Formats: sequence, C-alpha cells, structure tokens
Amino acid sequence: MPASDGLRVRRAAAGRDAFDGSSDDFLAHVDRTFNDLGLERTKKAAPARNILGYTEWLIVLVLIAGLYAFVVWQDHRLPAVVPANQHGNFSEERARIMLKSITDLGPRPSGSEALEKHAFRVITDKLNALKETTESIGVNRLEIEVDRPTGCFDLKFLSSFTLCYHKITNILARIGPSHRPTKHALLLNCHFDTLPDTPGATDDAVSCAIMLEVLENLAHSKEALPNDVILLFNGAEENFLQASHGFITQHKWRHQIRAFINLEGTGAGGREILFQAGPGDSWLLKTYLDHAPHPHCSVLAQEIFQSGVIPSDTDFRIFRDYGRISGLDVAYHRHGWFYHTEFDRPEFIANGSIQRGGDNVLAVVKAMIASPYLEQPANFNEGNKWVFYDIVGLFTVHYNIEIGSLINYSVVVLVLILISHRLSIDAYAINDLGAVFFHHIAAFSAMVATGITLAGFITAIGYTMMWYSTPELVFPIYILPMIVSGLAVHSSFSENTRNGLKAELVHYDSVLLIWAFLLFLTTTLGYASSFYLLIHVIFPLLRDPIIWAVTQLGVTKSLTPRTILTSQFLCMAPVMIFISYAVMLFFDFFVPVMGRLGNLVNPEWVMMTLSLLTATTFVLYTNNLIYVSRNMKYLYRCSIALFALFALALVATQIGVPYKYSEDSPRLRRLITLHAKRTIYDFNGDQTDSSTALFIQSFDYRGINDLPEHAFLQANQRPNCTGIEDEYCRLPYYTAIHELFPPQESIWVPVPVAPALPKPLNLKLVERTQLNGNQLNLTFNLKGGVDKVSLHVTPLNGYRLKNWSFKEFNPAIFAKRNTFFVFMSYGFEAPVERNFWILLEHASSAAPPDPETVPSLELAVATHYAHGPYQNSDTLIQLRNLFITRRRTPTHGVGFWKWAITTVGGVSEIIVRPF
Repeated sequence: MPASDGLRVRRAAAGRDAFDGSSDDFLAHVDRTFNDLGLERTKKAAPARNILGYTEWLIVLVLIAGLYAFVVWQDHRLPAVVPANQHGNFSEERARIMLKSITDLGPRPSGSEALEKHAFRVITDKLNALKETTESIGVNRLEIEVDRPTGCFDLKFLSSFTLCYHKITNILARIGPSHRPTKHALLLNCHFDTLPDTPGATDDAVSCAIMLEVLENLAHSKEALPNDVILLFNGAEENFLQASHGFITQHKWRHQIRAFINLEGTGAGGREILFQAGPGDSWLLKTYLDHAPHPHCSVLAQEIFQSGVIPSDTDFRIFRDYGRISGLDVAYHRHGWFYHTEFDRPEFIANGSIQRGGDNVLAVVKAMIASPYLEQPANFNEGNKWVFYDIVGLFTVHYNIEIGSLINYSVVVLVLILISHRLSIDAYAINDLGAVFFHHIAAFSAMVATGITLAGFITAIGYTMMWYSTPELVFPIYILPMIVSGLAVHSSFSENTRNGLKAELVHYDSVLLIWAFLLFLTTTLGYASSFYLLIHVIFPLLRDPIIWAVTQLGVTKSLTPRTILTSQFLCMAPVMIFISYAVMLFFDFFVPVMGRLGNLVNPEWVMMTLSLLTATTFVLYTNNLIYVSRNMKYLYRCSIALFALFALALVATQIGVPYKYSEDSPRLRRLITLHAKRTIYDFNGDQTDSSTALFIQSFDYRGINDLPEHAFLQANQRPNCTGIEDEYCRLPYYTAIHELFPPQESIWVPVPVAPALPKPLNLKLVERTQLNGNQLNLTFNLKGGVDKVSLHVTPLNGYRLKNWSFKEFNPAIFAKRNTFFVFMSYGFEAPVERNFWILLEHASSAAPPDPETVPSLELAVATHYAHGPYQNSDTLIQLRNLFITRRRTPTHGVGFWKWAITTVGGVSEIIVRPF
C-alpha cells in the first residue's frame, strides 16, 4: 500500500470511530484506536510525521537528563544552619564546636590517651555544664555516670570470632523529670572512639556532637520531660561493638529502656538515612515518619543491609540481639571514600548536614518520649509491619505491609485483566505475546553478553575499578553500551514488523506483565521492598486513561506515535524520578564500598550487575517506541563511535585511573600496613625462627599486585603458607578478616630493623591436664602486649576445640574451621596479666596421642600498637611520608597514580608456639 493510502486509511478510521463519551469502557476505545490506526505501517514508507524520529528521541533523553538533574539537586539540598545564639532549636553551629573539640584530638582508638583521657574530658565537661543548666531551671534532672564494663561475646561479622573486653569506657547521661527517674526510657547511642589513623568526624564524632546538642535543648527545657532519655557515649564501637555490649548486658539502666536510636556514619555528611528499623514495635518507625522534618528512609536499604552484603555493622545489632530492644538505625553515607581514613574530617561535612540530622533526631526524640507506646511492653517478635520510603526527600510514603500486599496483588490482577481484555478483542493474539517475550529474552541476552564482555575485557587489560574515583564513568562504560545493545535487538525485530502500533502495544503490555510477575514473586516471598516494583507497574497502567483523556478532550484527533510518546512520558515521569533517585543512591553508596570489599569479589561484576539492572529498566520502558520509530541504525552507529572515542580517551588520559588524590575530594587506595616482628617456637619452647617485616594488605580487588614499585612494596614477597595449619598463616591480623582478605593476597616484606616493643609478649603453659581419656585441658598465662591482642587457636593432630574460659563455646557460631580467633582489648585500665584455659577433645576416644610428646594445639598471639608513641616505627614513618609525598604528584611518571594511597598502620608483634 502506498504511504499516502495508508495515511488516508488511518484518518478515515480515526474519524469513523472517534470516542464520543457514550461508552463506559474506554479501554475498548483505546484498543480500537490502536487497531484501526495501526494498519500496514512500514518504516521505510510511512511519512516521517507518523513515526518517531531522532528529534523525539533526543527530547526524551534531554527530559530524562533533566529529571535526573532535579533528583541530584534535591538530594544535595540541605537546610539553613541555625546560629549558636539561637536557643530553642537545634543549632549546627553549636554542634560543630563540640565536633571540632573532639576531632582536634586526632585518632581516638579505645585504650588510647586521646580517648580515655582527652575525649573523655571534653564530653564530661560538657555534660557537667549541662547538668548545672538543668539544675538551675529545676524542672528536670540530669544524671551522669561513667561505666567501665568487662565481658566476652561471640560475633559473626565478615567471619566468626570471640571478643573479650576489659574496663572499656562508657559515658552515660540520663535526663528526665526532676522528681524521679521514669520507669521507661529512650536510649540514644553514639561512639566517640575511632580506628587508628582517622579523626572520625562522621564516624562517629558528629553523632556525639548531635547528641550533646539534643541534650542542650532538653536541658534548657522549661517543661518537665514526660519520660527519661539516656544518652550513651560509647568508647569501644570500633573494637567490634564491645562498649554497647557491655552497657546493654550489664548496666543497671538497661532495664528501663524501651526503644533506642543509634547514630552512625560511613562517609562524610550529606543526608542521613534511616536504614534499619525494628524489629517489631512499628510505632517507632511511624513516629519517625510522622515527626522527622527532613525524612530520608527506605525499607529497601534495610533489607539490603540486613542481607549481609555490605561489609559493615553497627551497635543496632547488639541492642537488638542482646538487649531484645527495638530501635532505629540512622547513618550518614555520602562520600564513603573518606570512611575509616585520615580524611574523615569536619571540613568534609557539608554545611547543613548536621543541622538536618539534628533537626530530625531532636524532633523524633521529643515525639518518642511523649508517645504512649513507650510505656507498653516491647513486641519484639512483631516483625516488620511497614513499607516505607521517601520520594527524593520531599515526602515519605508509608503503609501497613498487609495493605501493601493487598495493593500489590490487586495491581497484578489489574494487569491480568488488562491483558485478558486485549486478547478478548483481538488487539493482539497470545502468540504475539510469545513472540514479544522472545524479543525481550533476546534483548536481555544481548545486554548480558555486552556486560560480561566489557567486564571481562576491562579486567583482562588491568583497568579494574576505573570508575572508582569517578562513578559517573559507569554510564559510558557499562550502562550506555548495554542500552544500545538491547535496543538494537528490538530495532532488528522491528524491521520485519508491518503493523507498528500493534507491535508497540503488545510490547508495552508485555513489559507490564514482566513487572507484574516480579511484583507477585517478591510480594509472595515477603519482601517489603516490593514497593519498588509496584511503582514500575502502577504508573505505567495510567497510559491508557491518559490516551483516553486526550482523545476525549479533543487534544488529538488521531492516535499517532507522538501521542503515545507524550502519554507514556506523562505516566512514566514519576517512575523515572524514582528510578533516578534509586540509581543515584545505589551508585553513590556502592562505588566507595568497592574500595573495601576485599580481594575475592571482582567489583566489575558488581558494577556490571547494577548497570544491567539500570539499563534493563530503561530498555523495558522504551523498547515499545522502537516499533513506531524510524530506523535507528545511524543512531546506534553514532553511539558505538562515541563509545570508541571514550575508550580511547580512557587509555590515553588520566580519566580512568582508579585512584585520585585532591585536597577537596581524595579517593584513594586503602592499605593496612604493620611493621611486625614474628617469633616462632617449637614444641619444647625453643626459638626456631624470628623475622621482621612489613605486613601489608590491600582492601580492594586490585590488590597487592597493583602496588607501585618500591622496596617496601614488593608484590613477590607473598607469605609462604605451605604446611601451616593456622588459617591466618601465622600473620598478625588485626581482626578476623581472612576470608575477605586471604593471607596469600598480602605481602610480608622483610626489613632489617625491628620495631620497638616496650611490652613484649610472654606466653606460658601453666598446666596440661588429661581429662576423661580423650579430653585435654591447657591452661595459659599471658603477659605483655598492649590494648589490642588477638589469639589464633588451632587444634592439631586430631583434636578439636571443646570449650574455653572466655565464654561458653558455641560450635554453631563458628561452623567448621581449623582456627578460632579471639580478639581481646582493654580500655581505661590494663589487666596485670591474662589467664585462660582451652579444653580440647580428640576425635578418637580410644587412643589419643601422648600430649607430652605430640602437640595438640598451636597458639599464635599477636598484639598491635595502634596508638601512642610506639605506633609508628622509623620504617613506618618513612613509608607514610612516601605515600603523602608521591600521591600529590600523580603526573610525575607513568603509573604514579598508584601512589594515591591511604593507610591504617601500626607496630605489631606475634609469637607462635605448638603445645
């Protein structure tokens, strides 16, 4: 049929069946319009104005870019800072004074003078001043206590290990009505300790500053508080949650706590996010959603974090698991490159970030202590009852999870009704749907193949993590090529399509079916985050009503591809905003995490997968338009050419280097660097080996092979673990991270000078006792070492660990392993010595080997000088200065960007002996 004839047919059909408003079924009108107006379209013959051209596609891309820009702008928008001279409201200016006072002390590991003496004084001085203020007003009281607990517990984090602590420091304040303590209280928690070598502004001094400013507001209150607020400034969170465990299992105030708010940080400012709530007691979440003036939350973030895929943990789990208390977990997460580095400083926290977080915490605290639910017993086993999320920080959406399930299933049914209706009026046939699903599978397969090819090629040529310093590169590296490959497949299928509008309709409806199936599946599995899929279905369902409305109102006389495009964009705009929001948050969070994910997981596959999800979403919601568009081959060729030019730029310039140093935005490689002395003894206690070396571990997948060339960084100096039973290869691991950071992926570089060790380790076997035939009890005395000591307990020759004195041994926690790790620390006061016993049981009850002649256990003891005058040896200082100097000059030579390094370092001693 000639093009002009085809056009005449469409016009006649449109005139004949224009909707006059007399039918109750506008779906029939829309479908009839699709059928009548879509006859015999061919791309080569149809008039240009009846198909979508490059101009329309360009407009769509510009509009999507505009929506994404709006989302980014909104995400960076922060409230104005309240000056220090204004009381009655939270003031960031006052909070920053406290933040600076704490971070000016530098790194504050538990047990250090900076924490136990100086930071302790800063916080207690402020608390004492606020106590005077409270007493002068007279309506409330403020109690201050210092708690230094001792205890042990097991923890499953990255691995499974046992933690023991001795007199670590907790500072507590309790404010409430003056007449007496209330029966119920709300707990606020922060930690003022840090890892070595980081001032810990966002992690977590800013949270302590926020809590002190919240207390300032409560202390100035002229009205009695309805319930008590307990503020815990804990001094050993970075020792793997020890201080919170000591408080919630031992302190007398723990029995009155009915809820808690934990404040954390994994980056540098930005908008804090509520990423965990519960378990049970859904009133806590409802209170936050109703009262936080700047809410930012997502049940999707909660389910991702609780899945364990993120290498991080907070005190939330301690209060939940050991205190059986429900609460809220809130954290800053922007600029994760600074987390646990020397750059976690106050100046990197944007103005308004503290104001925003403080406004939220103060408002929620006031609402919670006034809530009648605080006085009710906790319903800990209630489970999550709410679907909750915010829309670009503008407002929150929350509803009961049962209502959410009903909505989800209803929308799925609505999609099925729509598809059934299409089939019943012959808008398309069931075999058309089958063919379309084949198109989707082919397109998705092409996208997966493209992603795998790119990730494999990038890894093979050594450009892994080229996007780490510039996350925006993920779009041209992965997302764009996968979009082009997916749409190209659909474009090839469209060339053989005669009825373009019919093909467009069936492709659009098939996408609704795909999302509806995923929505049904995730809802059935109980995921509250299925709301994300609901959004992908419910708004696209509005396209038919919009088409009906524009024809009913006479905006258009006939259904054209432009009408379809306009209607689709209108109904998809909320979806695109939400997708843009999710994509921004995902990449903003996950890209920095890749720098500390360990040596085993190739981050290219993680980024490829996230990119594939993004690209697939785009292709699913635009593929239908390909069937009413002009031939797109030229556009695809241009895209391929642009990708080739971009790839050339990556190779020829510094754009794609993974690590970059700058004063305002350092994005560096992370290392652990220990100047260590190792001494090995035989069964008789005679020394068989002694060595001094730099023990270096890289936090990311590029690993030690990628280190710059230097005598201190020789990648060929791998530790030889052959024949060694110790899973940690007799290396002075700071903690139990050998599964993410295997010994074979570290280096042990011999150096001539040993570090100064003012408190050398001295391990003695006090007693060896044979029990019940096949059981053997070994009692040890350990002297020396400092506040960070770890044990590698490795049973030998058929023995297995039965029990020990640290706490009741629970084999279910550790599963099957050769070596058991114990981390021991002290805070304010050091123990004179450490005495412990280990009970072993031999697999053979009949004839275990003679323990006097055959070793039954290998024990490695390591200690780490992580602060103070002995933290840095001359060798370590030389290496640190090398990093600082050379990372500032990345253009001085080929590969000099590899010097963009930050390190956590110290001196270590490890002794190894079989018994």
